[in-house]
Amino acid sequence: MSDLLGIIAPLKKFLSKTEQKIYVPLSRDKEILSLSADRIYTIPDFQREIRWGNENVAQLIDDINSGPKYLGNIILTQHSDDRFSIIDGQQRITILTMILSCIKKYYDEQIDVFSPCKLEIESFSEFSNMLLKNFCKDLLEDKTVVQSDKLHQRYKYYYLWQYISKHPVITDQISAEKLLENLGKSTINIILNKSSDIGDGIRYFIDVNLKGKQLDTEDIFKSYLFKYDPGTEIRDEWYRFKENTTKADVLRMNYPLLKFLEHYFYCDLYKNEKYRGLEFGEDFLIKKEFKTREDNPKTFREGIHIIELIRNKTYMLNSLRNLNNAIEIMIEIVESRSTTQKFESYFEYQNGTGKKGKLDQVEIKIIHNIMGKVLKDSKTLPKALIMKYILSTLLSKDAQSKEALLKIYGVYVLAVLFTVFENKKSKDVLLSVLKADDTTWYSELINQINSYFSPDKITDTRLLAQYKLAANEEEEDYRFRCKSLATLYNFFRINGNKVSIVNGKAKQLYNFIANDDSFTVEHFIVSDTDSRTTIVVLDEKELDYEYEQKFYKKYVNSLFNFIFISRDLNSKLKNYWLPYKMSQRKLNDLECEYSRMYLANIKKLRSTMKKVPQDESQYKDKLDLYFSRDFKDQYVEFARIILKAVIEKIKTL
Repeated sequence: MSDLLGIIAPLKKFLSKTEQKIYVPLSRDKEILSLSADRIYTIPDFQREIRWGNENVAQLIDDINSGPKYLGNIILTQHSDDRFSIIDGQQRITILTMILSCIKKYYDEQIDVFSPCKLEIESFSEFSNMLLKNFCKDLLEDKTVVQSDKLHQRYKYYYLWQYISKHPVITDQISAEKLLENLGKSTINIILNKSSDIGDGIRYFIDVNLKGKQLDTEDIFKSYLFKYDPGTEIRDEWYRFKENTTKADVLRMNYPLLKFLEHYFYCDLYKNEKYRGLEFGEDFLIKKEFKTREDNPKTFREGIHIIELIRNKTYMLNSLRNLNNAIEIMIEIVESRSTTQKFESYFEYQNGTGKKGKLDQVEIKIIHNIMGKVLKDSKTLPKALIMKYILSTLLSKDAQSKEALLKIYGVYVLAVLFTVFENKKSKDVLLSVLKADDTTWYSELINQINSYFSPDKITDTRLLAQYKLAANEEEEDYRFRCKSLATLYNFFRINGNKVSIVNGKAKQLYNFIANDDSFTVEHFIVSDTDSRTTIVVLDEKELDYEYEQKFYKKYVNSLFNFIFISRDLNSKLKNYWLPYKMSQRKLNDLECEYSRMYLANIKKLRSTMKKVPQDESQYKDKLDLYFSRDFKDQYVEFARIILKAVIEKIKTL
């Protein structure tokens, strides 16, 4: 590490744009630090975005308003006489600069306000100009401002400026003058690193913040990334990555930035034999000592960051680029209702003789739809299977065969089975697929699918179904999941070592997943109504029954409460109770094979429910007792039967 200098100094000397000399305490003869006039403080691009909110600003203003304060460490790297990078303390310095600029705006002629040094932000190069223009709202969408804002911070700064400019201490001249006086007398501890090497600054930044646990995982990852690659390409890809993950968040993909990175490493890193056996956590730190598998193996201690272990800027740049390409395909799938020309272009193939072809249009639409269902589900890990398929197949530089493109069906089947059977602790179920190389991942995927056909899995279904009933997830997820389960039952089979659509059923499959008029979702056992009521029919008399709130919330959107029927029939069934719905003859002619199987297996539940209220007297009390005591076991047993039927149907015939 280069030479370090530390000195307690008045905040005014540090912030003022005039030339300042700082002396050894109690001595006016020994100068320890000289700060040139018109110097520039820069927040480097490896720093985190602005994280402070109104509460932080209010606390800072209140603290200084009560009297001069010691405001902690400010760590700098000096690049020249007039340029300094802020390594630590950027949140405080940014807000203090904004406070000074705001006071100057209001009272420049009434109060002697010192002008602060210019503050530049590498990830938002127009910040200093926007500050001079008082963060004018009309400029927020100016093309130059937008292009300069790599991390989408401008509105955050705008709202902070608005808060500061309206704060009562700022809007009152006497209070503002007192604040300015206290601010000038407050002190900081300047720690100066005189190296011009940006790598030294980043290393010091990581070291200081890791020891203080001040950075989150994303900040640390970015810092290591920029530490080993000072070039502009990696920064451009990182900004593109941030843009993509922000868009994924807006689309409610439930795929956090850090999970994209984690899943990419699972999908790609282990294709290199030297990293086999490596284990890292969600913080990207190595879980235990690791020795690379190569002729001259290297040993890495527990706790080292994965980027430090890889130490290959070309690999990291290509990884970020490939990940961005994959995310952009995912985003296109989620935000488009149907296939686009670009999406369709990924499904051109080359057969063994070199002849080129393209998947059937219906099949491409099916693939678009089922990929979308996985990406829109709230469970994050199955989305990694989509990433694996995109990276190994759609984005592969090698010409793809038709068989390779159709591996998506296996991806979909495993994703659905994982979603239905597993919980958050079942990560290892998919890791073996993600970590496999491009030649073996699909066979490992088939192995995992086959594991669901074992007797143990079916036995465990009862417990897992109970877990599902207790889960607090959105209704939309269950609708997606139930229709996916029905899709597996109706249209997919496992033949040998591959998953395929039943011969001749591709058009029927697309109609099922895309035609909402013919295949609407019906809440069959527990009706979906705002009033939580169902219509009980006894001796041709219709009686209202209101479900207890806890029961209703638990079952109305559970996985096994749905069948798929025409919109017309759905409207006729209304919110009648199960025994009456089952008496409707039109249910005998349903197109959906899964729904027919469902009805065949629900007869026992229907028969038991029908016997509970034998007459009108006390029917509410009797149903209350039934739903609170007996219904759960019967429902879970029904769920087990449905899952077993699905598994048996898609097994090899």
